Amino acid sequence: MSPPLAVVVILFALFLCAVAVKRLFANPADDTDGVVGIHQGLHLTESVLVETSGATVLRHPLHGLSARVETRYERSDRVTVPRVLFLGVLALAARKKEYDGEVLLIIEGPETAIIRAAGLRKNPRAMREAREFADLLNEQAGAGPKPATAKSAQRFDVALLDAGGQQVDVVRAVRRVVRGLGVVDARELVTGTPSILLQQVPARQAEVARRELESAGATVELW
Repeated sequence: MSPPLAVVVILFALFLCAVAVKRLFANPADDTDGVVGIHQGLHLTESVLVETSGATVLRHPLHGLSARVETRYERSDRVTVPRVLFLGVLALAARKKEYDGEVLLIIEGPETAIIRAAGLRKNPRAMREAREFADLLNEQAGAGPKPATAKSAQRFDVALLDAGGQQVDVVRAVRRVVRGLGVVDARELVTGTPSILLQQVPARQAEVARRELESAGATVELW
């Protein structure tokens, strides 16, 4: 191989290496129209949804995509220190009921199925963040909001996200909202936020509960 040809081959090989390095370390959305939303490794732009998982980058055209948010709860019963102090050995029988909530962002479309999950106990804002991203994606994709079913439009979960600085007042409000709830149970719901106070109650009851709790200084959302 002649020296000029060898130089050309070396330069071409260096060019390929530079391109490979750029693709490896580049922002996943560098070649798109600009990022308008980010959520758990998903970069939403004006034309595509960029999905990153480790070194893998997938680009999904927005046409035909739609997003929705769902929640699921797992109930667990456990003995807590306040119950032992107040109830003694009876605490073994009167275990605290906890609802560990999880938010699911579900994105579907032609040859596309993406699910991102987040725990409410670790991130109380997970529901709001997932809904904001889903609304933004539906808007960019031209899908519009997902139509609500009759059940979801009329019934809600009442979630206590933060008790604020007046926990005593919030405990009293919780007992007024949740009928038959004892002081120990109410205190544990307030100190263990986020807590699900009411599940799938009528819209009017949910609104009354929210106003009652917010007037006591709590942060509440209806799901």
